[in-house]
Amino acid sequence: MKRATCSERRHAAARGFTLLEMLVAITLLAVMAVIGWRALDSLTRSRERLTDHDARLDALKVLYGQFQSDCEHLANADQLQASPVEVGSGQVLMVRDRREENQPPMWQALSYRLEGNALVRLAAPPVDNRAAVQSALLGLRQAGRQANVQARQVLSDVDGLGARAWVDPQGWLSDNGRIRSALFNPASTSASAVAAPAPTSAVVRAVELSVQARMGDGDAPRDFLKICMTGL
Repeated sequence: MKRATCSERRHAAARGFTLLEMLVAITLLAVMAVIGWRALDSLTRSRERLTDHDARLDALKVLYGQFQSDCEHLANADQLQASPVEVGSGQVLMVRDRREENQPPMWQALSYRLEGNALVRLAAPPVDNRAAVQSALLGLRQAGRQANVQARQVLSDVDGLGARAWVDPQGWLSDNGRIRSALFNPASTSASAVAAPAPTSAVVRAVELSVQARMGDGDAPRDFLKICMTGL
């Protein structure tokens, strides 16, 4: 049997890869590139989702903090001679006590309401008389924004909004008529009593805010509840 010479062996070594070997190598590299790209894309999407989720949680905390502050300074119904809480469709109206120590009464009408899929807090300027409070509440009940009302979006991707008030001694109430009846003596039906309701021992002890919101794109709405004590 003839043995290969040194020149023949050098020629075979310098011949390189065959076409089939190159195709196999390119195919393997392509598969690895696709797998790597998918892994990187999944990692990027997961990071963006977590970042978005954290941002929504932060916004929810800001909403809870602001609502807690408003509840803690809720106006006294006897001093206001009206209910400081009103519950509407996709809207919650509140009257906040803005009085400084040793100063005359000062109130501010507030509204948490849905505008599209955004939860917005509207704040009218503080006023020093009950008639102005009722006028501010009337403006906040309307769909449009008043020129002197401060508006701030506090949460996005909101599908629903609701609220109810705990009125001692009745308990949780979500109907404005029942809230007013619980706060004031229902026997006072004369014209003078309507203008100036008789004070009672009933008081709004807490307000519950119910929000249906999505914590990420494509997520189903989730229920978030916040119960705030009024301090009254």
